[in-house]
Amino acid sequence: MKSLLQTQEWVNFKVSQGWKSHHIEGVFVLEKPLPWGKSFLYAPEVEYKTITNLQIFLQKLQEIAEISHSIFFRLEILDEKRSEIIENLKKRGFIKAFEELQPEWRQMIDIGKPEEEILAQMKPKGRYNIRVAERHGCKAEIVNPQSETNSQSPAANSKNNLDIFYDLYCQTAKYQKISRRPKRYFEEMLKKLPAQKIAIIIVKYQNQPLAALLVTFYDKVASYLYGGTSRENKQVMAPYAAHWAAIREAKKRGCQIYDLLAVAPPDQPNHKYRNLTFFKEQFGGRKVNLVGSWDYIYKPIWYKIFKATEKFRRK
Repeated sequence: MKSLLQTQEWVNFKVSQGWKSHHIEGVFVLEKPLPWGKSFLYAPEVEYKTITNLQIFLQKLQEIAEISHSIFFRLEILDEKRSEIIENLKKRGFIKAFEELQPEWRQMIDIGKPEEEILAQMKPKGRYNIRVAERHGCKAEIVNPQSETNSQSPAANSKNNLDIFYDLYCQTAKYQKISRRPKRYFEEMLKKLPAQKIAIIIVKYQNQPLAALLVTFYDKVASYLYGGTSRENKQVMAPYAAHWAAIREAKKRGCQIYDLLAVAPPDQPNHKYRNLTFFKEQFGGRKVNLVGSWDYIYKPIWYKIFKATEKFRRK
């Protein structure tokens, strides 16, 4: 499958966030300036077959790395984990990255089948909670951020809905004690991505917003990027209604896969994503292990400094 993160629209969005962009042998490579007059290069979610000759690709990238004083290049492979891909990366000098930017373990659901079959393959708790939300009268609204009016900018059009989403997103980040994106990040995303590739989904109970998702659609894959829930009225199961609405919307847009993104690896029961994983597993599907992130180092000493700094920052 192809990734939205390898499109011009996504690159334009990242450029608005302070990154620079390059296009090499059919691959978008992002450049992130660092405080020390250095940078790092990053190619997100690349299909392995896109790079027809890794050696030539690295040679062309070397020129950019020298000009940009890059410490390393991070290549993120979207393919499912295969030993031959990993061996070729190692052969060319790559090492496994010390952190993920995009998740390597994901929960993916096949939605290219009738709704009844999608429900049937869910865990009993997943089906039950979707019905609970329906019985409580939870209503899902699919917000197309860029088409609410024709006379204003996309950010202005979706202001109220973006406010609702962002408030729930911040509430969730606060009680989960995780960092959050600034609101401007989402405003720019809604501006840069075309309407057919993004939507906000808001679920209300008695006109009170309880859950919200931001979902993207590309190459028959719907991806759940961000979300938030209220701690009020938890008994009505609004988050289940939100994801069920996302699945149904994805099917309308011709998607075959619903990617719930990050889950814990199967052999790590105490992983930080364990509660999130339990929730996502209720919708069925399967865990997918990607090849993931691999680093090609240009400046070994600076790489060690960057690695130590990142680990300290993420504590």
